[in-house]
Amino acid sequence: MNGTLAEERSILGWGKYEFKILWWFFFMWGIVFLDRLVMAFLAPVIMEDIGITDPQYGLINTLTTGCYAVSAIFLTGVLEATGKRKKWFIILCMGAGLFACAGAFTQTFEQLLITRAFVGFCEGPIFAIMIGMMYKESSSKKLAINVGIISVGVAVIALTIGPILTTQIATHASWRMSFLVAGIASVIGSLILIKVLREVPYIPDQRKESVFATFKKLIKVRNIVICFILGISTLCGYWTLMLYATLFFTNEGGRDITGAGLIVGLMGVLAIVWNLVVPKVSDVMGRKPACILWFLLLAIAPFVMFGAPSSITAVIMYALLGGIPGAAIQYIEAIIPGESIPNYMLGTASGLIMGISEITGGSVWPAIAGFIAGKYGYSTVILAAGIAFAIAAVVSFFLKETKGQVVETL
Repeated sequence: MNGTLAEERSILGWGKYEFKILWWFFFMWGIVFLDRLVMAFLAPVIMEDIGITDPQYGLINTLTTGCYAVSAIFLTGVLEATGKRKKWFIILCMGAGLFACAGAFTQTFEQLLITRAFVGFCEGPIFAIMIGMMYKESSSKKLAINVGIISVGVAVIALTIGPILTTQIATHASWRMSFLVAGIASVIGSLILIKVLREVPYIPDQRKESVFATFKKLIKVRNIVICFILGISTLCGYWTLMLYATLFFTNEGGRDITGAGLIVGLMGVLAIVWNLVVPKVSDVMGRKPACILWFLLLAIAPFVMFGAPSSITAVIMYALLGGIPGAAIQYIEAIIPGESIPNYMLGTASGLIMGISEITGGSVWPAIAGFIAGKYGYSTVILAAGIAFAIAAVVSFFLKETKGQVVETL
């Protein structure tokens, strides 16, 4: 952790700089994630306007997430090795915003496919680099809650304000204007961070080994391997709910797009609570039992939605539990790895876990889900999310507890 924390600490137990960047990361991760999700929120309108089929919609999400995963795996380590986290974080956030804006001017499926792919490519390394910076500035007692607060940014901005704002803009103006609003917010935030962030380069001794050598060390760590499996299962379920909730509630649940947007927005409001509760519970219970608990709860909502798609119970279960994955995934990609390996390896580890998980759960699976939706309906796709979460609950039993443990030198 940063050695200057003791000198800086003065705001509710946080260091001044730690507190400042925590809330800027909260904001940036929320608006950048909105750039990624805006397509899902407006899918019914966009598909009708451009003439996109279910398989094509699945392909857009596959390529977007595929590019996200590839850059997370291969680009994160390269950028981290430069020791310039601030520089690349700002460039990537700005790139995501600019390509989100470019999507507003597309007229064909192919054009939209390309712009969304570049959004994914820019976003791939952002979380790993951001968490690497946050870890450097966090005290050990604030580590889990800091990651939780950053995750709340997604819940507040991308999942609560996002679906309501973008669907309302689409209804009163156009879906293209929604893309522009989301993208411009990321660009403005990136420009402000040029002044806000400070660069904390690596100690040279920590960057001597190659990225490949780091990868070889990581796959020997039990928790990292388990996190690969958990990440895949979690993101299969997570992206199913994110990409198909609006389509499910409009087609299977009999609601219009603004009604579906309000349901997703309600889920986002409760996701704010989950992003604060999940870290706190893990601090009390431990990381392993907390993961088991959350994944068991997560499996409930999709099964209820599948069994009673038009019922108020389906709405309640989705709104109540649908926000847990966004909080739980941070443990798989950041907290458990961060407590299992040295800090200088965290960016690479987080990028690798995120990338492998996104390729399988966020890229390959949406393509399959698109064909399943076209043939068997959206309820069947939602059912698959429940199965994925149930698998994650079982796999969590194999984790090695990390809370309060000393990180071993690799």
